[in-house]
Amino acid sequence: MRAWPVGLFAVLCWCCGGGTAPVGEDAGDDAAPADAAPAPEAAADDAGADAALPPQPADVPAGPCADAPDDVYVEPSGLPPFTPDRRGDVVRCARLADGDYSADDGEAVINGKGIWITVTSGTHAYRIAYRTQRSDGTAAISSARVYLPETQRSLPLPIILIAHPTVGLADACAPSRDETWIQDLALPWALVGYAVIIPDFAGLGGAGVQGYLDNRDTAYSLLDGARALRKLLKPGALDARVVVAGHSQGGGVALSAQALARDYGLDGELRGVIAYAPEWPIRLDSFGYLDILGDPTALTISTWISKSVVMVLRQYAWFANAYGPGHEADAFRADLRAGLTAAVESQCETLLGGWVQANQPYLGDLIDEPLRVALLACVAGDDAGCTEPARSYYEFLLQNVLTPDPGGAPVLLLQGLMDSVMPPAEEAACVADRLTAAGVTPLVCTDPVGLHTTIVASKTELALDWAAAVLAGTTPPGCPDDLDLPDCT
Repeated sequence: MRAWPVGLFAVLCWCCGGGTAPVGEDAGDDAAPADAAPAPEAAADDAGADAALPPQPADVPAGPCADAPDDVYVEPSGLPPFTPDRRGDVVRCARLADGDYSADDGEAVINGKGIWITVTSGTHAYRIAYRTQRSDGTAAISSARVYLPETQRSLPLPIILIAHPTVGLADACAPSRDETWIQDLALPWALVGYAVIIPDFAGLGGAGVQGYLDNRDTAYSLLDGARALRKLLKPGALDARVVVAGHSQGGGVALSAQALARDYGLDGELRGVIAYAPEWPIRLDSFGYLDILGDPTALTISTWISKSVVMVLRQYAWFANAYGPGHEADAFRADLRAGLTAAVESQCETLLGGWVQANQPYLGDLIDEPLRVALLACVAGDDAGCTEPARSYYEFLLQNVLTPDPGGAPVLLLQGLMDSVMPPAEEAACVADRLTAAGVTPLVCTDPVGLHTTIVASKTELALDWAAAVLAGTTPPGCPDDLDLPDCT
């Protein structure tokens, strides 16, 4: 989640923060690229691979891309009935001028964010909409920003899926609308020659409400982004390999994708998952939720920068999607409902965080009292007191915890030890323990002075090197001489 200034309370930022382009070579390396495509006989065996086809450039879409940028968020009429084979169907496409970078311009942008890598390509940008499904299986549309490299590393290319951090629930907050949300996370991959897609997650930007912290809902949008990018480009432009990277909320979505990719599929092979400071709900008390429920008289500011806003966004999103329009604010106190609802529906996370702490001073202001009491009864196993809608919400929280796939992709977990938004002991260490217990031992690399707002920049070079190795099937690099994570608390 991205940080905000909050009056006198905080000054931190919350990052919950077919063409003819020549095929490029890796900068500074005369050998074959580390992530060169697998041999045709191997790649042809991969699910969804186009490697048996003649390689095609990946710098422009295969078909027309003539929608107006704002029209991408409007679902076209006359779509055929939704079936699983329709996942990833691209239904809108617009060219974006604000994502066109020469190599020099792109390098200047990421240098300004503290990222120092060797840039080898300019980029072209597109905004698309594609078909996906929500966690309950209903049809949906997700929008996304796409970066295509002018100079590709090698052909066919792998797919780079980027999962964005918390931005809020208002449609204006969708990262595809404003690339500054994800420049540091997504742009470096395109500038070194990869094809990149950054989904907004269904309900953000277009119709509906994003399933905030709904692990299945957001992961489905992300995994279908791989299908969409494959359908956007010419057959032969991409092979089966996929790497997922995400920050904060997106780090959690990336880990959910690891857990779900085998069953849900992504029309390819997930080779690696990179999670920066993940916000991944793996227990009832993730993000201090039970503590908040149990102490309604405590000051909102006592939850520091993020926990109270995580609570507000998740409750709003679940009630909106579980009960439909008109029920979005059912979790909030009746006498405070109008103001909090208006803030959620109009403000992105920076302003929303400040608004919550300025206008909802007590934790009890954030939740309807009967709902709070009933939720605590559910937690305590008091069946009589665990009434609706608390019972259904409680069941969602339990069912939302996913089991990592021990036979799935390897995980690189990156964490700043000075992170106060997703504190390493409360979140990253517990996530690492859960992965390890499930048989997915992550490579955990830390930045001893890293904040939630700096971890992406400080570890981008390592992430790129690690991804190149897992894409090539070689041994990935280890961590520098980092400090260990603290114990999970």
